[in-house]
Amino acid sequence: MKLVLYNLTYHDCPVAVREKVTFTAEQRHAMLRQMHHDQIGEAVIVQTCNRLEFYLYAKKAFDCRGFLGGLLAEYGTDAVDAWTKHSREMVGIDAVRHLFEVAAGLDSQMVGENQILAQVKAAYAESLETRMSRLIFHRLFHNAFRVGKAVRTRTQINCGAVSIGLAAVELARKETNLPASRVMIVGAGENAELVASYLSKAEVSGLVIANRDIDKARAMARRFTRTEAIGLSDIVSRLSDVDVVISSTAAPEPILTRAGVEWSLAGRTRPLLIVDIAVPRDIDPTIGLLDCVSLYNIDDLDGQIAANREKRSNEIPKAQTIVEEFVTTFSQWYESLDLVPVISQLTQMGLDLARTEAHRYAGDFGDAGGEKLQAFAESLVKKILHGPIRFIKDGGGEPSAEQLQAIDLVNKMFLSQDRGNE
Repeated sequence: MKLVLYNLTYHDCPVAVREKVTFTAEQRHAMLRQMHHDQIGEAVIVQTCNRLEFYLYAKKAFDCRGFLGGLLAEYGTDAVDAWTKHSREMVGIDAVRHLFEVAAGLDSQMVGENQILAQVKAAYAESLETRMSRLIFHRLFHNAFRVGKAVRTRTQINCGAVSIGLAAVELARKETNLPASRVMIVGAGENAELVASYLSKAEVSGLVIANRDIDKARAMARRFTRTEAIGLSDIVSRLSDVDVVISSTAAPEPILTRAGVEWSLAGRTRPLLIVDIAVPRDIDPTIGLLDCVSLYNIDDLDGQIAANREKRSNEIPKAQTIVEEFVTTFSQWYESLDLVPVISQLTQMGLDLARTEAHRYAGDFGDAGGEKLQAFAESLVKKILHGPIRFIKDGGGEPSAEQLQAIDLVNKMFLSQDRGNE
């Protein structure tokens, strides 16, 4: 059997191509069900915005790439072309190391990000639902989860925000009580949607999406709870309702001017935090001179982001060391499932035990009797081990899931070095 990975990722596959091979949960379930195949033992599909990865445990002679190409052919020629031109293969421990680096956030565009670990867990859960994870992938993916946790616990790989949107939300978290705040997001583009996603996770009391195209604002608002949409012309009149404004549009001129908002903020005693992450700026800088307003722009965030990015980069060697610790441990276990040495070690252990015990009692039987006692002990051990060994060997060198479990159990019960001396 072979452990193999086929993937295409943001490293060498642009988003215009990756979107051709983006599948719904139902489609991934369908693919996993089609992998119930006499040549495939286990399978997991990891899909994120930056990657599509197929992890397979299959027979060595099986054409995994061709099989996957056939699955993707059901979704059109664009999917097949993307797969043919951009997919890459990793085998054995290289695939293990890659998965561990993915779970640790080392293979992410934003090094150390946390979302990927949840996505890997979700992919494993999908595999479980379709009964495509067994002994090998149970061990592999649970180790991946432990790697992800260890790296984030033992290093600072995920310290601080390294994206403008997240940095804006973290600033708002420091300056206000976000769960008790209403937040207005000006804009409905990619950055604005990321900000909305972060704020939703922070469980703000309400969101207002303001955009020139009201339909686009409404479409975005529908993706979040406790969210409403308004047009740009309504912003000023709604400032009294909110505690935080985060602005991110592509407008060439300021969205808010001091003259336009001064009347709305007159007499306001509650602080208003405004974070302008647009270039060119959406907010007239002189608005920050008003008593009730704290105004920050992208330059105020940039220095902290750069420091966080450098700090994360400095943690990469530590994280890689942790990954290698887990790779070594998994590799040792994976290699222990090789049936030939297991049979040899089990037989040798049994014979050594028989000879030791025969030698212990040989003096009670005389020279001739001692030899017969050893022969009897060796014969008894061979007969006892005959059934288990025959079960392990049955299959012509390609152990089934049940045989792999038997090998693993033999290792744990009889061959593990830490089981102590009887």
